[in-house]
Amino acid sequence: MASEMVQENEESDDGKEFVVRVLSSFMFIPLIFLLFLVHRNVFLALCWTTFGVMACEILSPKIRGKWPLRALALAICFLGIVSFIHCRKFFGPLGCGFLIGIASFTDIGAYSFGKVLRGPKLCPKISPKKTWAGLMGGIILANVACFCAGYIFFRSSEYGVFWPKSAVNFWTVQAVILASVLGDLLESTFKRKIEVKDMGDVFPGHGGILDRLDSLILASIVFTVIDILF
Repeated sequence: MASEMVQENEESDDGKEFVVRVLSSFMFIPLIFLLFLVHRNVFLALCWTTFGVMACEILSPKIRGKWPLRALALAICFLGIVSFIHCRKFFGPLGCGFLIGIASFTDIGAYSFGKVLRGPKLCPKISPKKTWAGLMGGIILANVACFCAGYIFFRSSEYGVFWPKSAVNFWTVQAVILASVLGDLLESTFKRKIEVKDMGDVFPGHGGILDRLDSLILASIVFTVIDILF
């Protein structure tokens, strides 16, 4: 009886965590619409305010020492914000929406498939809950989302299936998806090294701004690097 009650409680907690994860991911949808409305200066102010909040989380006095590691994390966040601004400048709100969508759907797919299929762990020493099934689920769902977005918004021959040929091709999409996954793992590694569970409490029970934007930060950096080099 006791074991059944424990199992029911765990299932209930999993269900609540799933709802929180989905809702926190879809909270970026209003942000995508906001990108179409705000003036460039307002957009810049929002980006740098976000960076300021992440900086406060990284430099929080509750974290003891680890200054070189925290400086590295701060530098990566700075590059992520600069890259996101670069995306808005050269690809407009749709480019930013593409990055936000990749990060959100990769996260939802990874969590959903991982919970349902379980299976072998991806990196048990870094993030015990992540599985290989979750990794594949995130990749699949993000690709489906990109395909649907490309089909809806870019049907003309001038554009590719996933996104404009001049901006993003199929392999770039895969690279950005993998960067989104690695961003999550990188932040998990960082939190393990500095010995904290969450970077903040902006989202009760689900961490801070950096916990929500870890995937988007690295995805933005990789996207911008590919754009500059290729």
